[in-house]
Amino acid sequence: MASQFLYVFQREWRYMLKNKRLLLILIGIPILYITLFGTLYSEHIVNHISLGVLDMDKTALSRTVIQAFSDSDRFDYTTELTSQKDMENAMREGKIFAAIVIPPDFEKDIKRGIGSQVMVVANGANMIIGNAVTLSASEIVQTLSAGMLIKKMEATGLSESAASALIQPISYRLRLWYNPTFNYNNFLLLGLMTTVIQQVALLYIAVSIIREKEQDTLGELKENCKSPFVIAAGKMLPYFIVNFLTLNILLLEAIFVFKIPLYGNYMYILLLTAAFLICILSLGILLSSICRTELEATQISMLVAVPSFLFSGYTWPLMAMPLVAKIVARLLPLTYYSDNVRKIFLMDVEFKTILPDLMVLTGAAIVLFSLAVFVIKKKYFDKREATADAQS
Repeated sequence: MASQFLYVFQREWRYMLKNKRLLLILIGIPILYITLFGTLYSEHIVNHISLGVLDMDKTALSRTVIQAFSDSDRFDYTTELTSQKDMENAMREGKIFAAIVIPPDFEKDIKRGIGSQVMVVANGANMIIGNAVTLSASEIVQTLSAGMLIKKMEATGLSESAASALIQPISYRLRLWYNPTFNYNNFLLLGLMTTVIQQVALLYIAVSIIREKEQDTLGELKENCKSPFVIAAGKMLPYFIVNFLTLNILLLEAIFVFKIPLYGNYMYILLLTAAFLICILSLGILLSSICRTELEATQISMLVAVPSFLFSGYTWPLMAMPLVAKIVARLLPLTYYSDNVRKIFLMDVEFKTILPDLMVLTGAAIVLFSLAVFVIKKKYFDKREATADAQS
């Protein structure tokens, strides 16, 4: 038995050493993924959260509060707000992810010794951003109360003892919009659904043409279909119908079984879903036309699918990624789909908010499908290739 075991071991070991692609997958892919994922989280924390400010006091003291938030690495003061409606619109459109609201008579109330309250609003749809805003706002307000504001109070003529008595003149009230209870299902489940559909769709469409070749039915396919466009479209349509229906079933399950609220227009989700699926299926057809075997197509499709969810910005925000990770994220179709689905569900975003990403998905689908048709034509319909196929 030992000699038999040794025979099998040596045989497989020789095969592995001769197969450079297998070695690359076994050694290179884990190193690549861990390097990419390590790069993704290399910033450690979420900084540069776009901040809007609604200052209804407009005094030196309110400007001090704004400056304290601006000086923090955690926030980038990007938008001056004029009303709560303005704040809601900026949050839905993705211009800001957090806001501070300074009430009227803020400075006057502080000087009178009755204290005042700053309201901090955070986009709770992404729990990582919501948590970052909560912790940082608390630290900033406490620092202001314990340090900077004592000096300001003394400057107004209060004695040191009186100023010290006002060591906590400012408090803050947190409002989490769109996911106020930090419901983990609301945060994660929709993204997982879109990721599962992507992996299933890409995995099976990527072997659709190669399967014809390996089952020796490619000649019959070319005999009955003279157009590479027809072959590509005909291959894609069944997968599009099934995956489109499946994803809608999953989304309805999210609404009625898991009670994820739908505040937005479901038609927007259907438009995004159609563009996303066509894009993914076009990529799959392109892989199927380029690759030589089902195994090769499966391996490459998994290379695309596995990192997509983490790099899509659905959990870890794009703004907190280093440049390399952002470039990778922008090359993945899921980046333009999954987070928009959550925004439609939880934030009731307008069509203009999703339109840029919808256009990217549509443009990518057109390019990928055109490339797939071109490769199919060159590889399977070129006269020399057709002759070689017939001879083989």
